[in-house]
Amino acid sequence: MPEMLNKKKERPAEWALALLGRCEYACLGLADEAQPYCVPVSHVLVDGCVYFHSNPRGCKAELLAQNPRVCLTAVADVHAIPMRFTTEYSSAIAFGTARLVHDPAERRRALSAICEKYAASNPHREACAANAGPETAVYCVEIESITGKRSE
Repeated sequence: MPEMLNKKKERPAEWALALLGRCEYACLGLADEAQPYCVPVSHVLVDGCVYFHSNPRGCKAELLAQNPRVCLTAVADVHAIPMRFTTEYSSAIAFGTARLVHDPAERRRALSAICEKYAASNPHREACAANAGPETAVYCVEIESITGKRSE
């Protein structure tokens, strides 16, 4: 992973992990041999791993099957500062390896956490997590490195 040039903006890994956990979405960076591909995902952080759900078919699933190495980028606290020609923001960039979750207990735990984060007010969220069928793939990204940055 490249070293951050502006050390004043660098934040510790714990800060970056907390930011990644609170962001509403992250951009998942994937690659094949010819072209990069980046797609937003609704994710959740559970025990230091990032989980997201997906259609089991399509470009994202195909690329993850070919190359499970990923980059997740999350940005929050964005405020333009026109008089300084800059923007304040907080960001986290995580690198890791994604795997398809096959274990039923882990899958249910991940889907329940996703439902809790994005549909906490929906009384049917646990049933939805419990009844998600094969049309819902669940991936786990085991984070290998993470950096945080705060631009003020």
